[in-house]
Amino acid sequence: MADASGDVKAKARRSTLYRLIDTDCTDAGLREALSDYYASHEDFTVESTQIDGIPAVAIWGIVGKKDRADWSAAFKSLTGKDVNIANRAAAGAVAVGVSGGPYIITYGMGHLLIDPSRIDPGFGLSFSIRSIEPELIRQVTRNILDSRARVDRSTVPGGQSIRGFGIEFYGEVVSRLAGTLEKVSMTFNREKPKKVSIAAADSLKIPLGVSPVNLVKDLHEITRITQTSSPVPELGFIDQIRSLKSSNKQVSKLELKLSEALGSADRGPLALTLPAECEEHEHAANSYRIKIASDRFEILEEIDIANILERVESLPLSERMDALRSGYIQMCSDSEGRVKVSRQVKAHKWLAFEAGLDAGHYFYHQGRWFEVGDNYIDFLQTRLDEVFARPASIPLPKWDSRWAEEEDYNKEAAKLIPGGAVCLDRKKIHTKQHPYGIEACDIIGPNNELIHVKRASSSAPLSHLFAQGWTAIEALRADREAREKLLDRIRQRSRTHGFDPSAKPRKLIYGIAIKDDATVSRGNLFTFSQVALMRAINALENADVDVEVVPIAQ
Repeated sequence: MADASGDVKAKARRSTLYRLIDTDCTDAGLREALSDYYASHEDFTVESTQIDGIPAVAIWGIVGKKDRADWSAAFKSLTGKDVNIANRAAAGAVAVGVSGGPYIITYGMGHLLIDPSRIDPGFGLSFSIRSIEPELIRQVTRNILDSRARVDRSTVPGGQSIRGFGIEFYGEVVSRLAGTLEKVSMTFNREKPKKVSIAAADSLKIPLGVSPVNLVKDLHEITRITQTSSPVPELGFIDQIRSLKSSNKQVSKLELKLSEALGSADRGPLALTLPAECEEHEHAANSYRIKIASDRFEILEEIDIANILERVESLPLSERMDALRSGYIQMCSDSEGRVKVSRQVKAHKWLAFEAGLDAGHYFYHQGRWFEVGDNYIDFLQTRLDEVFARPASIPLPKWDSRWAEEEDYNKEAAKLIPGGAVCLDRKKIHTKQHPYGIEACDIIGPNNELIHVKRASSSAPLSHLFAQGWTAIEALRADREAREKLLDRIRQRSRTHGFDPSAKPRKLIYGIAIKDDATVSRGNLFTFSQVALMRAINALENADVDVEVVPIAQ
């Protein structure tokens, strides 16, 4: 292994490796994969070469300003010392046109020298889940699909099983792995077995041969593993769902499909959804300030997908998404739109959309694109079909057209449920652990079943319902104060219901109605709503809570 000075006497050196897409393995192709800015900059040199007879392009230079560091003035003000130094850093990269690639190795700030649209997204992860030791994972970074852009990074310096990180198969996108690599044939262990640490995301940080022959052998081994090896069983789920970076070329194609849907009478799988950061304010919202493709905002008492479409459908195709990204929707608690309860949330984050592209399946949610693997979808759908097939222990009555609001339905449904149910709709519980309040349920059944009801214009907003039920169960099972507050709410409506605050909830029922759909099934839920439901079911069943999904007829 090379020392800190990069001693070339070592056979391998820890390097950062990217795989390129849409790039020919020729000199011209490799040059096109470089950032135009740096490839043409006077401080950088670009030269064609060969590595073990394979076309390669090298680029190197200095990144940074030649003038003084921007903190020089503040430094002088504090110390009286006039420093004349600049922020500069070395950067280098070698693109190699090897089959199965091409690949590019970067040094220092060399990652800046690559055209971002040419980087193969998830390449490092693809290699790692096929080669890393699943019992020796040191770090996992994951994005929670249904939360407010939350990123969780867990580190165990000595390594542990992937199971120890508590990753949910559904609804969590792993974006980075670090762990131990052993069972490969590369320069660092070709002569003698040896374990090394690697880190993987879009790039792969791994020891690579420093001689031309060894480097090419290592790149061929990496190609072999990513193209022919199956993922380690414990890690295969990571390959099934991933977020797309804005630089990914698929994103521009997908956004074209979304822009077309915004102007189409047949908008297909396009709906309005509630941004995660607005979920806690949903019941308080009595109006919406909306400003899209206009210099002025308007106040609407209700909002649906038509309110967005009518503002952008007449715009040129290329301007529709820009209008949504610059526009906003804001929730207000009064009907005049004066008392704001949420911040101004960019309008594009209120959209949900699904699309197929080049045999792949994608969805747009909370302003981000996600790709979902076929195996993931098949497994998800099979599992949810089984959940929807479960008989209802409490059949929920048909939604009569006279009941315009959910509260109207809940009041009447509670009267019709045999055994004595109580409507608790819009009755939040406030505790020390939940000072902003939680909605324990819309209806509590005769045997303490927590029933959460939602009637939506489409399946897109239902992820809020699923999260709400999960949050309520967590709070009631962990906090006696929450159970006592729930008893108080029940007693305000009924003196005879037999709720026992010493007993933890054991059953949760999701009651779902979708406007213009006679019945609700797994098939008419958006993919991300299916993910949110399955994630909630898994968490609840792991807590020994029975879960039912009951379609409400209309």
